[in-house]
Amino acid sequence: MAAYRPVAASPSHPSRARQRHNHKRHRHQTIKYIHPSPSRAERALLPLRAQQQASNNLLAGAGWRSRCWCCLCSPPLAAAASPVVPAAAASTTTPATPTANRSGGGCYPRLFAFGDSLIDTGNFIHYSTAPGPVARPPYGETFFHRPTGRLVVGFVVERLGFPYWTPYLAGKTKEDFRYGANLAVASGTALNQLFFKKKGRPGLDVGGITPYSLGVQISWFQKLLATLGSTEHERRETMASSLFLVGEIGANDYNHPLFQNKTREWVMRLVPRVIRSIGMALEALIRLGATTLYVPGIFPLGCLPRYLFLFRNSGAADDHDPATGCLRWLNDDLTARHNSLLKAKLAELRRAHPGVSLVYADYYDDVLAIVSDPARNGFAPATALDACCGGGGFHNANFTVHCTEPGAVQCPDPARYVSWDGLHMTEAVYRIMARGFLDGPFAVPPIMSRCRKH
Repeated sequence: MAAYRPVAASPSHPSRARQRHNHKRHRHQTIKYIHPSPSRAERALLPLRAQQQASNNLLAGAGWRSRCWCCLCSPPLAAAASPVVPAAAASTTTPATPTANRSGGGCYPRLFAFGDSLIDTGNFIHYSTAPGPVARPPYGETFFHRPTGRLVVGFVVERLGFPYWTPYLAGKTKEDFRYGANLAVASGTALNQLFFKKKGRPGLDVGGITPYSLGVQISWFQKLLATLGSTEHERRETMASSLFLVGEIGANDYNHPLFQNKTREWVMRLVPRVIRSIGMALEALIRLGATTLYVPGIFPLGCLPRYLFLFRNSGAADDHDPATGCLRWLNDDLTARHNSLLKAKLAELRRAHPGVSLVYADYYDDVLAIVSDPARNGFAPATALDACCGGGGFHNANFTVHCTEPGAVQCPDPARYVSWDGLHMTEAVYRIMARGFLDGPFAVPPIMSRCRKH
């Protein structure tokens, strides 16, 4: 989830016509991998291939509906075959010019990121035929002055001294991925779209759930890895020296059904499945050779303006935390359970892989500290739970009107607000969140601890 996203101006393939041709040609074929027979790297991803194939099957169907329930409206896709290695893609996006590694000191030569719109720097908009409100101002107004902006990962890239990434789907050559890749997709889930299609009946519209779940992103990475090293040894060296940021992921698995009036009990039953899916992705990366992985938990969903608007007529006296005004059950039950099980999964993986550094990044306490004492961090206390840009109403979070649409109400100074559009944070908050696991105390050890040693 994220407040700003860069726009990629052209489709990820040479032409829409060619996309449609490839789509028809491949829609009934199985996914083809780079190696003619499975290598050890590929065998690590066998449990995830079913997720990739299921997503492609859904893409071959009637297409997406434009109804929006979660992070962003998920519009109809450009017709596409299964995702390809970016070297075959075409784009007018100009990659950033590589710069000297500044504060990073060369501690990590590459960063690879997976997740949802808190991380996505352009993949969603790149494959979308109608990306909706996020492709128009005021998104991105505080930094790039166009519909793009610095998310949490943007501040990490800056501290490591890298240029700003070309989104994975916009990449054209190996050089575009010299410093790593961002494979995250806005609206992304840990569980795949097919799961929600099967388990959500009746009443769950999956049209707003991207097919590009975490499992698909891992499959994309496996294809990319093959282009970064011609031998198994080179690929494992790349894995061992790189930094991996896996998440935040999982919030949308709960957002989609909650915004469609699924019960709390129905959503709570998803948590173990979500954690299991995240664990599979981490295990796949470790088997490929990853040794340094940072895995953020979910920030407090109960403090999001859109949820406060959605449950504004709740009659229970104890639904809201008197100290913060946040929804107690969303924070103390759902979010806390997700984060607790995630930490337990990381502990399990550490025991299984003692040579691997798996670090939990505590987005929950980081954001809750901001909401609990907004003035200390430079935010206006009176609007700590309000959206800066929203549809008016309670907490300016009426989500029948999206930011940038007629009737939307925009605040004069986003830097004084915690929430940007009711679901995503402002750049000012992303800066604080990034600092929390770059320098501590919300990740132990923090990312930059290794850099200081170098």
